[in-house]
Amino acid sequence: MSALIPMASPDPGSVAPSGHPGDRCIYGLRIASTFPLADLPPWTGDGRTVDVWVDVGPVPPLADPVVDRPFLQVAADGTSRFQVPGVAAWRVAPDGSRITVDPVEDPAGASQRTFLYGSVFAIVGLRRGLLPVHAACLRFAGGAVAFAGPSGIGKSTLAARLVLRGYPLLADDVTMLDLSAPGGPLVLPAFPRLKLWQDAMDRLGLPAEGLERARPTLDKFHLPVGEAFQGQPARLKAMVFLEGRGATRPGLRRLTLMETLERSGDMLYRPQMMVRLGLKAERMAAIPRLMSALGGAYAHCRLGDEAELDALLAALADAGA
Repeated sequence: MSALIPMASPDPGSVAPSGHPGDRCIYGLRIASTFPLADLPPWTGDGRTVDVWVDVGPVPPLADPVVDRPFLQVAADGTSRFQVPGVAAWRVAPDGSRITVDPVEDPAGASQRTFLYGSVFAIVGLRRGLLPVHAACLRFAGGAVAFAGPSGIGKSTLAARLVLRGYPLLADDVTMLDLSAPGGPLVLPAFPRLKLWQDAMDRLGLPAEGLERARPTLDKFHLPVGEAFQGQPARLKAMVFLEGRGATRPGLRRLTLMETLERSGDMLYRPQMMVRLGLKAERMAAIPRLMSALGGAYAHCRLGDEAELDALLAALADAGA
């Protein structure tokens, strides 16, 4: 399997408590699973107890849910059930300490992992007081910079271009933030992988042969980044909102708090999820809290050629990133 940077030799994985074969890490959480969790790095932290247990079992619809949407049910006690037809159903404990998956096929399949690492762990993060944002995030000299924006704007493609230039990856698609960390918002690393569409890989000269598809019917691939992954948390220095070409004037433009609030729907991951989980007040408080703690929030049009990327990097350096 190809990688942007050659991967280290696979770790066999230490055995987690109670004989679980997977002792892994995502978003700073220690994960124990009864089935392999490909992509997630091994847990190398302290000897604390497992944060989240993942196992396989029946996940029937919730009885008398207070929220009953096509993909998400929420019970009065906070238990959540997330379902993707044809893929799996997942039940998340009210405190985010356990995930039970009821897969249509292999629980460790590509489609199942795509939703587990995305929407399901976003629920886990929210239940644990973290904030998932819809952004790719990389480490710069002055701290972490998150690139937010709507789906299809080019966040992952930009992340790949930056990795190719030597900037370590913290997260792709879902960036998990700890707003309560001393010293300001902290980015909790995801895992060493990007998701890229075939056309983006073609433009970057990256071969798709041998790579796993994110879902069987999509020309979107899982691209490992190996040692280009930044496995340690980093302070969030800035957030850049990517916009369509022509949507704003060229170059990096600093946003006012009001302009940032207007873009909050593009920043939050699954923005209605917090409301449906009963976290509406927390959602309303999180955005101004995050923006007031940041070094800056900016807008930039979708990147074109390498000269535009050079200019963006120079502007971020001038801004202290």
